[in-house]
Amino acid sequence: MAIFVTTTDPQGLIDGIKSAVASKKVAGWAYDAEGDVTSSEASLANQAWFRPTLVPGAGVVFTISAQKDKAISTEAYAAYHGRFLETLLSHFASQFTTASVTASGESRAGDVVKGG
Repeated sequence: MAIFVTTTDPQGLIDGIKSAVASKKVAGWAYDAEGDVTSSEASLANQAWFRPTLVPGAGVVFTISAQKDKAISTEAYAAYHGRFLETLLSHFASQFTTASVTASGESRAGDVVKGG
């Protein structure tokens, strides 16, 4: 369902990711007109999107969504989450303290975003 990122500057993190993707400093991702990020890898492109939601005083939640009327395969779910976490750790580690991910489509008690 989501990647939860703890940061003191959630908007700065979101802006940094967008800027790095736009300038090609970070490969493998693309933004759509709505501000959602999707994989640009041919095998994964447009299968799912992460939408960032600011959580005041906590950080950012990147909620994953599938194509309309389609489910995300377990493999795509794992690839999207794994690669996005890799991007965060490789390029933005100084901008957050923790990142966690929910298991395949499962929400968890205390989720800060309801209904995606």
